Amino acid sequence: MSYALPDTVTTKGPFAPMRFEATVEECIVTHGEIPKDLAGGIYRTGPCWKRPFSQGGTPLLATDGMVQGLVFENGRADFRNRWIRTPKYLLEEKYGRGMFEYSDGGFGDYRDYGYGTVKRTPENAHTPQATNFINIFPHAGQLIASGELGGPPSVIDPITLETKGIVDWAPALSKGIHEQVAFGDGAFCAHPKWDNDSGIMYGWTYSDTPPYVSMKYVHPDGTVESRDLDDAPYNTVAHDIWLTPEWVVMPFQPFIIDSKRTEKGLPVFGWEVDLPITLALIPRHNLQGEIRWINTGLPAQYVMHTMTANVHGDKLVLDAPIFQEPPFPMENNFKEGDQAALFFSNAASYLGRWTVDLTTGHTTAEQLSDLPSEICKVDQRYYGKGHRYGFQIGGQPKRRGMRMDSLIRNDVEKCTEEVYQIRDDKALAAVLEGSFAPRTIDSPEGDGYFIVPVAWWGDRKGEFQIFDTDDITAGPICRIELPFHMGWTPHGHWMDFR
Repeated sequence: MSYALPDTVTTKGPFAPMRFEATVEECIVTHGEIPKDLAGGIYRTGPCWKRPFSQGGTPLLATDGMVQGLVFENGRADFRNRWIRTPKYLLEEKYGRGMFEYSDGGFGDYRDYGYGTVKRTPENAHTPQATNFINIFPHAGQLIASGELGGPPSVIDPITLETKGIVDWAPALSKGIHEQVAFGDGAFCAHPKWDNDSGIMYGWTYSDTPPYVSMKYVHPDGTVESRDLDDAPYNTVAHDIWLTPEWVVMPFQPFIIDSKRTEKGLPVFGWEVDLPITLALIPRHNLQGEIRWINTGLPAQYVMHTMTANVHGDKLVLDAPIFQEPPFPMENNFKEGDQAALFFSNAASYLGRWTVDLTTGHTTAEQLSDLPSEICKVDQRYYGKGHRYGFQIGGQPKRRGMRMDSLIRNDVEKCTEEVYQIRDDKALAAVLEGSFAPRTIDSPEGDGYFIVPVAWWGDRKGEFQIFDTDDITAGPICRIELPFHMGWTPHGHWMDFR
């Protein structure tokens, strides 16, 4: 069956759907050369409109997922992209139409997220609605794509990108904001962290009903340690964490999720500025041990993605881009009938620091840079060990948001930054989140390459730019071109084959 592409912001410009699966072997290099010591892949996942929804809307967070992979070996790069064949995808492929109706899928405006309650029918009664396009990351030799709330993560083959099914440990997961409809229908977070030595992955599930958060420590053999946070203060959007040598640091912030809001004609997300910012310090090495709760006393602000975490004596230092409000359309800045404005067009964030006195709990916030920035990364081998270096995509203020056009390398020890502008203000392009790849498996922290995907959507081309972290201001040492528009992806990671 054929149909027209919906005329909405979620299908235009950088968000235009790719809609086809491609294999590009021996990709064209337009500048420099691929480092021969790179052996592994940079993987990305994102939403890609496949077919009309049953309600006719275009809820972005219910869109099918597509995974992209650029695999390196001996100076060669091969690109592939494939649909993530979740149970939802397979059901709709069987029937050839949209099979899910969402309580926030038919407003026809900014409120259409696709995270609300699903109307169950005999056909979809036992099919999770996960699309698994929020993030993709390595664990225990597998590549895992997660959708955060809708259902269990998918296992992706790192070479072919074929979907191998759901993770074996799915039955140990808890429900997200949706009731479970099948065995193993649990949810998993978007941004787990892991210990590069032990292989333990520190994840969680969150919900809009108590206990709000359930911690999930996933071991390499698939064993899962679980603990409900019975003292969790409220239904925060638990999108990301920091990891220190001793703790998982989970922020509870006044960006909340509540599926019942859709019954009142409101979006599933809300910004409740009177709720306190609270930090949970959860033991890494004894999940059932004592959790320390810190009421920071900070004014309403929002960390969407964390960067570095360090402990200096009795000070816990947490660095991240900080918004004054979340970059999502909600009733505080949109009205009925308004179309969605997506992400960084809504708000700007600046690298900031929360410093916690571990003796008293007193917490301060400060801004570290005047350059708008977000989508930060670190050397993932050093998760939980303390970091000196971070990487971000940043740019310039633009109306109430920011234009993302530059790569930034931060030295959080010296509070310095290096910047390289990838696109000018006239180019029709999206500079996306990059990933760090170490020069060798045992190279020092931050020593290696940073790989940045760029969607030149005005020219209908894609590109990966490789920077040497010794000096990103020198520009990319290699540029790899794709001969087609590369679909928008929010997150991804490097998987090392060495």
